[in-house]
Amino acid sequence: MILTILFGVIGFGIMVFVHELGHFLAAKRLGIEVEAFSLGWGRRIVGFTYKGTDYRLSLIPFGGYCKMKGEVPLSLGRGEEANYHPVPGSFLAAAPWKRIVVAASGPLANVLFAVLVLSAIWWIGFHIYSDDSRIVLASDYTLDRFPSTPPATRAGLLTGDRVLAISGAAVRNFQDLLETVASSPGATLSFTIERGGRRLALPVQTELDRESGVGRIGVYSWRDPVVDRVEPGSSAAVAGIQPGDRLLEAGGVALAQIIDLFQVLAGKPSALRLRLQRGSSVLERTLVVRYSAEGAPQLGLSFRVNAYSSPRLGPLGALNRGLKETWSTIALTVRGFGLLFRGVSLRHAVAGPLRITYYVGSVASSGFAQGVSQGLESYFRFLCLLSIVLFLMNLLPIPGLDGGQVLVFLIEIFRRRPTSPRIIARIQAVSFSLLIMVAVAVTASDILYFLGR
Repeated sequence: MILTILFGVIGFGIMVFVHELGHFLAAKRLGIEVEAFSLGWGRRIVGFTYKGTDYRLSLIPFGGYCKMKGEVPLSLGRGEEANYHPVPGSFLAAAPWKRIVVAASGPLANVLFAVLVLSAIWWIGFHIYSDDSRIVLASDYTLDRFPSTPPATRAGLLTGDRVLAISGAAVRNFQDLLETVASSPGATLSFTIERGGRRLALPVQTELDRESGVGRIGVYSWRDPVVDRVEPGSSAAVAGIQPGDRLLEAGGVALAQIIDLFQVLAGKPSALRLRLQRGSSVLERTLVVRYSAEGAPQLGLSFRVNAYSSPRLGPLGALNRGLKETWSTIALTVRGFGLLFRGVSLRHAVAGPLRITYYVGSVASSGFAQGVSQGLESYFRFLCLLSIVLFLMNLLPIPGLDGGQVLVFLIEIFRRRPTSPRIIARIQAVSFSLLIMVAVAVTASDILYFLGR
């Protein structure tokens, strides 16, 4: 848990650092003085001053800021406003186009970070750990609840079908299937499947999962019950189970794939009588089942998953893939924003700083459990996703966000006269109040989420 929090805080800090660095570099380049550059909010803990800028690490590790000279004007009376002139080198003394560049540079730094990191990932290469494209119907089991018959069942898909393509795009593995379905809620997709040596084409109408905001059809991946790893000292280790064992039966139920085992475990047995195959021998073992506080079974073993390698690419090919993946993620995120108005649960779909930090840390911890390279790839890919979300959110024309500032300065250009500093001060005061209210609301939502409510 400590590592999860640590990874999360570091990841959140990286995103904020990149964002504020964009503002900082643009301001410095355009002659605007920067008084403070801080990671975190609140009281200054440590730091140093260089060329008029106080570089600091502050007490609260969420967020940060780049404080430019004269960025927040003092409240002025009507008589004082007529004689007000921005101090040279301050933010408001700069030309409107310069202020627009500075405001937009934070979000642009986030999207540039995503392009560069994703390009590096494609250039170095990575592995995708996934089951193959064979499916198991959720309707054949009682593990998940659907309000009606799941789309895959209505479409005529069967457990054991192998999905070859979706709407003309080849499907290599279950991850390809999952990404296509998740990004297409409410769409009709043409599934090309293999069943008993024959190829069939079936239209499948996906549905929107209002808890997560993604599309679903009601299928699991098919994974053979072949043991990959056994944790030392776990229930599986005590029972004498070894990597390479194939589970044949659990509690008298034949296991064709691991969903059969999960169905047996749904009954919360305290012990399982297992039949397993080891080489040419069939053995019997008794496994004591432990459960987490949330009721999840903890067997102390994992099952074998396929590894798919990314193609070998040169720098230009990797940059092309990085640009395409960034654009695809932007398009999916914009589509996701639209789903918020289609009845998606905001408490589950919208996360605040606490939950984002937890998600970042969880992704890192899960990835590093499979290896250092897998951990780094998962960690930075997730940071890229969050950076793109930060890019889009900050460009919204809402007061208090970078996009709101861009809008104010564009109006100033069209009016051909400076915006009243008193109006700017009022907008900033109202915006700050609204942002505080939103921060309190999402933090409360995060706390309720962690409490299981």
